[in-house]
Amino acid sequence: MPETRMPCGPSRRSVLAVLGLGAAGVALSGCGIRLEDDAPRVPLVPTREPVPGEAFLIGLWLGSQDLSAQASALGGPGTGLPARLALLHRAQAEVLRTLLRSEGVPDSVVDDARERHTSTPSTTSSPSAASPTSGATPGRSSTGAPTSPSRSTLAAAEAATLSPESFAALKALDAKAVVTPAAALAQRAAAATLLGKLPAWPTQEDVPADLAAAALEATRAAVYGFEVVAAQSAGAQRAQATATLATLRARVARLEQPAGDKAPPASLGYPLPFPVTTPGAAKRLALHVLEGLRASQAAATGRAARDATGLAATVQWLAEAEGLCHRWGMALQPFPGLE
Repeated sequence: MPETRMPCGPSRRSVLAVLGLGAAGVALSGCGIRLEDDAPRVPLVPTREPVPGEAFLIGLWLGSQDLSAQASALGGPGTGLPARLALLHRAQAEVLRTLLRSEGVPDSVVDDARERHTSTPSTTSSPSAASPTSGATPGRSSTGAPTSPSRSTLAAAEAATLSPESFAALKALDAKAVVTPAAALAQRAAAATLLGKLPAWPTQEDVPADLAAAALEATRAAVYGFEVVAAQSAGAQRAQATATLATLRARVARLEQPAGDKAPPASLGYPLPFPVTTPGAAKRLALHVLEGLRASQAAATGRAARDATGLAATVQWLAEAEGLCHRWGMALQPFPGLE
């Protein structure tokens, strides 16, 4: 591996200050200090410390590649759900790789994790290891052997990432880095649900009141919008709007208790973005409402940083919004609400 050298002058002094060597009054002769991860340990020169949540992010990246391969192995038409999931997970892997670089994780560390993952798949339950799951690596059995491709194994692999350990690891990330991996988890939850496996979500009784109150207000607005959609629709579209209303009203009921005194008073109505007097306009309103709900829930994941319970709840809300979007014909997103 080629070595990295620090230049003399002010930039060298600033780097030494960051390393904590300047304050200690240590004199280092020359201008060539090795900074590689695999460099020999040198007295007084600290080894690299992993960034917060580094192993979790690497595991999420590796899992995206595994899920893409497993979805591709199912075959089927290009418009089918497995084929679309294969593309989504491939896009996830690209973005997560970029996120790892932006967070300062060296390429050598990521490449080494991929090498170990390929040769000896991780089956650890620790979120500190390079796997975001609490069990087997997605696409592999608990023994590390590849699983036979099927919709049920893919659904189980999608849902496997949604463990308490994952949300604890998500909480450890720097606050500004939480939204992207949280959206990836929501996409996997939505995918598992669409494939026929409901994720095992933790209870929401301890969700922070301010998060629940904000989600409650957003959901009430969506309920009002779909009341208009249902009123101006007919036939199958009206039935679909009524089913969506039932889902949204159930969420309102779930949110009222954790919101408590912070719940805003229920509004009698909300402004519409355009007149809705025909079934066509009602369909447009349905898509507009769901797009806004998905975006608002994605933003909520950032406000839930540092709270594992709040993160799990906001990821669940975002996953449910993504599922509703899919049922209304909207394209699934690799990072729901962020596009």
